[in-house]
Amino acid sequence: MSLVRSEIINKAAFISMNRPEVYNALTVELIEALIKAFEAAEKDASVEYVILKGEGKGFCAGLDLQWALTIQGDQVVELVENYFNKLTSAIHLCSKPVICLLHGPASGAGASLVLACDLVFACEEGSLAFPFLGLGLQPDTGMSYYLKQRVGYHQAFEWLLEGKKLSVEEALAHKLIQKRFTDETTMTDYLGFYLKSLYQLQPGASKSLKSLLIGQASFEQTLAKEAEQQALAVKGGMLKVKIEEFFSKKK
Repeated sequence: MSLVRSEIINKAAFISMNRPEVYNALTVELIEALIKAFEAAEKDASVEYVILKGEGKGFCAGLDLQWALTIQGDQVVELVENYFNKLTSAIHLCSKPVICLLHGPASGAGASLVLACDLVFACEEGSLAFPFLGLGLQPDTGMSYYLKQRVGYHQAFEWLLEGKKLSVEEALAHKLIQKRFTDETTMTDYLGFYLKSLYQLQPGASKSLKSLLIGQASFEQTLAKEAEQQALAVKGGMLKVKIEEFFSKKK
């Protein structure tokens, strides 16, 4: 059985974790497969969007605890840097927008993968949990960065200290997710309509937008990047078409 299911439909790459029997808990093999899937989506010029999801009832339970029992202290830095950090970077720094479908619980590093994405759609069964300290661990897979960026230092500190578990309603209230749905079917149906609308944008538009917003560029660096991306947008030709359509309607 493949640990990751990957399929390209129209302009979107659908990447799905496939260890449903253990709620898609992360092992070296699963992480490696996910990294390869994201690298393939990054290189594929036909792909403009990436959809990340999990099979079964859970999105991702985080670190596989059976595997964790075998990890020695002197292996941790290498494991974190070569696997967890590499995976979260592949998602967060993917040049194409990444949409997460949070259909079930996401815990620990699994919650980090959710927050690494650009947009998060969730149904009522979804949740985000931060149990790191309660397990004798510290936040990883980018969690301390993502959570502080989203909710600020003090809220992130409180939640991580107490091992907070957030319902979809709480996550929405704190803007950790963008859209909430009653069930997975409704969420999936909406995704289809949403992608259809995105496909009407000029090719590369979403990728350019992500490049403008992501990172810690200074004001001056952002202005320079805006000029570069605007030039690419105008060369794409849609502006001229839209202007001509506008004037033709006024006649």
